[in-house]
Amino acid sequence: MAAVDKDVAETFLDNNPDFAKEYYDAKFRPKVISDLFDDNRTSQVNTSNYHDLSVIEESEIIFDMVRDLQNNLQMEKAIFKFMKHLSFMIHAEKMSLFMFRMRNGTAELATRLFNVHKDATLEECLVQPDCEIVFPMDLGIVGHVATTKKTVNVPDVSQSIYYNDFVDQIQEYQTKNVLATPIMNGKDMVAVMMGVNKIGAPHFNTQDEETLKKYLNFANLILREFHLSYLHSCEARRGQILLWSASKVFEEMTDVGRQFHKALYTIRDFLNCERFSVSLLDMTKTKEFFDLWPVLTGEKSPYDGPRTPDGREINFYKVIDYILHGKEEIKVISNPAPDHWALFSGLPTYVAKEGLICNIMNASQDDFFSFQKGPVDGSGWVIKNVLALPIVNKKEEIVAVASFYNRKDGKPFDDQDEAIMEVFYSRIQILCYWGGDRGF
Repeated sequence: MAAVDKDVAETFLDNNPDFAKEYYDAKFRPKVISDLFDDNRTSQVNTSNYHDLSVIEESEIIFDMVRDLQNNLQMEKAIFKFMKHLSFMIHAEKMSLFMFRMRNGTAELATRLFNVHKDATLEECLVQPDCEIVFPMDLGIVGHVATTKKTVNVPDVSQSIYYNDFVDQIQEYQTKNVLATPIMNGKDMVAVMMGVNKIGAPHFNTQDEETLKKYLNFANLILREFHLSYLHSCEARRGQILLWSASKVFEEMTDVGRQFHKALYTIRDFLNCERFSVSLLDMTKTKEFFDLWPVLTGEKSPYDGPRTPDGREINFYKVIDYILHGKEEIKVISNPAPDHWALFSGLPTYVAKEGLICNIMNASQDDFFSFQKGPVDGSGWVIKNVLALPIVNKKEEIVAVASFYNRKDGKPFDDQDEAIMEVFYSRIQILCYWGGDRGF
């Protein structure tokens, strides 16, 4: 038998493609596919320097993205790896992800992943809730993309009427060109992804736009799953509160106070916060003679502080604190001092005066209210985010203010939280209707 060397075998395979395919499918293809989906496999693409990808390298990156989708249940980790690949493919110096949300009825975009590049780590790019950069919808290129819901390629930001340099000033960085695209769930805005400063060229080109759009399906899938999961969680919590309310509304109506506390304590797990506090307002409209006498005699100055919309003096005669972190406990404070941790900021007073829902993020940095900047008590607990809303009776009079502190995941409260708290508020309102505002 004649010896078969490499050249002979190669010639035979070239001349018999059907046999070559049959042999490859039988002997090698299962192992190749299995290796591609191996959890421990890493991409073989050389990312030490930017270069145009071959078809094989691009396929490697695609399979790497598929493996990430298979293994990563955490949204931030999965989308971070996708953005690392994408920044390398479009030669972007940095990429960022801005999540869309509603707060106080106003749409905004907040940084979730910032300054992602091909060599970045998740820890340095993941933005913590207290370090977010928040964009109103009418500010910057990112706001323009979210408003128009269209991909934008800006070759020179200095020529764009939408460009705003306040982030560049904070970062001491110079943005030259931008490629940004919206990420949608149907017609609903979910996020904006942005790449800045094309490497090796003066600006991003049409091919970069096509690459971004082509691979955006991966980001859409990751963020859509996260978004739907979050909405499902919120709806489940809201439904649990409503079901509990429906089953308990006719129980023990002879003791409204007991029902009030029972309602607050039972639904605590659905509120997703570290503490909440209910500040109860004095309902007195007409003062007794012995209350007026010190004012008439000049011993006491007349009240000149804030009033409720129906003209009552704002006086919180009782505060009920529900502490849900560490050791759970309930504290009932009668005639609380003005420096009580829940009243100190002035937020409950403002809500009682204006009758508005207030959603505050980064409370210690807020200029309008006077939140404590450090721990509020010996537990070391610090106020970070607050959602406060008025509770009214059947006469539409404000009888209390409910305040919720620090979402358990560290993120600011959003419109979904506001909706859940309004369900909670409706439950308390039912108690007010049935109890005629007694028993508190």
